[in-house]
Amino acid sequence: MIDRAAKALLAAMILVAAPAAGGPARAQGLDLGGGDAKPLEIYADEGIEWDQKKKRYIARGNARAIQGATTVYADTLTAYYEEIKGKGSEITRIEAVGKVKIVSPNQTAYGDKGVYDSRQGVLVLTGRKLKLVTKDDIITARDSLEYHNRKSLAVARGNAVLRQRNPVKGKERTVRADVLTSQSRPNPSKGKRGGANLSGDGGGPRRLDAYGNVVITRPGEIVLADRAVYLPDQDTVELWGKVRITRGRNQFNGERAIINFKTGISRILAGKGGKNKGPVRVLIVPGK
Repeated sequence: MIDRAAKALLAAMILVAAPAAGGPARAQGLDLGGGDAKPLEIYADEGIEWDQKKKRYIARGNARAIQGATTVYADTLTAYYEEIKGKGSEITRIEAVGKVKIVSPNQTAYGDKGVYDSRQGVLVLTGRKLKLVTKDDIITARDSLEYHNRKSLAVARGNAVLRQRNPVKGKERTVRADVLTSQSRPNPSKGKRGGANLSGDGGGPRRLDAYGNVVITRPGEIVLADRAVYLPDQDTVELWGKVRITRGRNQFNGERAIINFKTGISRILAGKGGKNKGPVRVLIVPGK
């Protein structure tokens, strides 16, 4: 349990995270949802240390940081702050180490370490078994998961994979690439951008970009390319660079392709010039 000293420090931390009295709200805390800054509460089973020289708070043992509807869990949480002349204190950076889990109403992210820069509005998760789970999809990555809150942009780096959680039988779809990014559209109910995520939160994804070694699989079809852009509203994907579509034993090759998942119509196109110049090639293997 938190002792009296730790409780006093907790109260101080909440005051540090709150906007300075009489002044405008400044970037602080874990405001991951794109809304206004809210007070940051931090709890820890073993206690909270206040290092005034290094201007930081360290919460150890099943530490939790709560801001609005977002909660960060970790073995250890460290919050760094700065004194702003005439405006009080401001949390500038939060580090989470060990069994990191970030929970918000529409998604949960997992990693070994998380660093949140509140001034830039950027969170970076690293470690093994990186994963982001939403109501519709599961995203994994080898190197990092990033959230750029001000841009409503999420990035998965290193063997990034997006899978559907509960796909309709026969319509399963998986996207793999060296890097996956998702740009969210404005949230119509709030008049602002949705939270940064890879597969729908707030206003939902406006586009999904895949870079390097792109592989899209669905029943009976495998698509390879160097680059891809998926537009959820149209349910279409455009691909560039050494495009190859394999359906059963048949294969379509070109430098560019447009696939409409709603209509089932695919267009394979030749390169326009330069290194990408070349004809479309189709291999049709007769059935036995």
